[in-house]
Amino acid sequence: MRFDQIILRNLRRRPLRSGLTCAGIAMASAAFVALVGATHGFEQSFLDLYRERGADLVVQRGGGAMQLSNGIDQALGEKIAAIPDVQQVIGGLMDLVALEDFNLFAVIVNGWAPDCPVLDRVKIVAGRRLQAGDRRRVMLGETLAKSIGLSVGNMLDVYGKSFEVVGVFQSFSVYESGGMFLLLEEMQQMIDRPGQVTGYVVKLRTEGTSETVAALKREIESLDATLAATPTADFVANITQIRVTRAAAWVISTMALVIGAIGVLNTMVTSVFERAREIGLLRAIGWRKQRVVALILGESLGMSLVGAIVGTILGTLLLRGIATLPACAGLIEGNLSPDVVFKVLLMATTTGVLGAVYPAWWAARMCPTESLRHT
Repeated sequence: MRFDQIILRNLRRRPLRSGLTCAGIAMASAAFVALVGATHGFEQSFLDLYRERGADLVVQRGGGAMQLSNGIDQALGEKIAAIPDVQQVIGGLMDLVALEDFNLFAVIVNGWAPDCPVLDRVKIVAGRRLQAGDRRRVMLGETLAKSIGLSVGNMLDVYGKSFEVVGVFQSFSVYESGGMFLLLEEMQQMIDRPGQVTGYVVKLRTEGTSETVAALKREIESLDATLAATPTADFVANITQIRVTRAAAWVISTMALVIGAIGVLNTMVTSVFERAREIGLLRAIGWRKQRVVALILGESLGMSLVGAIVGTILGTLLLRGIATLPACAGLIEGNLSPDVVFKVLLMATTTGVLGAVYPAWWAARMCPTESLRHT
């Protein structure tokens, strides 16, 4: 009988115990995939949003990322655009609103100028885009429109005012599709930010090397001591909401996997104790200690990897299910990164090894003659 067949046979001998251990690892892996996958997708989609606009730098007030409550004078945008190395500057307002009638409490609202390139980039699937002179008009992202059941011609209350939906747009970004667009000037009036924007995204004329980006960063920040010009990847990675979500996801997932490791340890200790006579017989017929260790590790890793595979499938389904909930529309993307799959398999392998270290050491140290007396 081959070595792998021996491992498989031992796992099948106690199907309930092996199944429950696999189930524990599967639940831990599913939690890891859903939480870490959602966080990773949240961060990656935000990064893609800026990269699609060709942003090399994000300019906001200093003091942290996503400064929604601190505005920048629009006149600074013209000064930034006048810098020779700058190709494009896009400024806009961003805010979060609650649509309580639809049980949505974190809908992204963007205010853009009527000639903003962002309005050219999205695809209009119904109605028209915002135009100069529009009053009390709004464009809805396709995901948001489906979530609240509104279309072109319907009315929507935003900031306590009634707005007519003039267009529904489709975007590559889950955030834009789950949000809405207003004209910049009108949004400035709605939130009492006359002549201000939340920030700017800045694109260089040439490929943004680290040196050119650093030089542009210094030049922009020299315009106003309160400005912070941050490379796009650094800006997204340090958004407070993303950092908190990332940390919480890893803490909860790690706790789940520790519990899974304890389950594997319990299973393997019990298995070694019950099979002491069998292990002694294997040692008596010539099995080396290393082979006994490999047997215990193989059984533990087998359960862990099966649990990880099942958990990855369940976690992926859970992630996609969460992404379809109206409350999560525009915030969570249901796609799973290969990097997350690799991490969960690595974590499951680590769990299997940690859960088998002591039982394998114990089994290898068994004296054959004493083990054969075990009943």
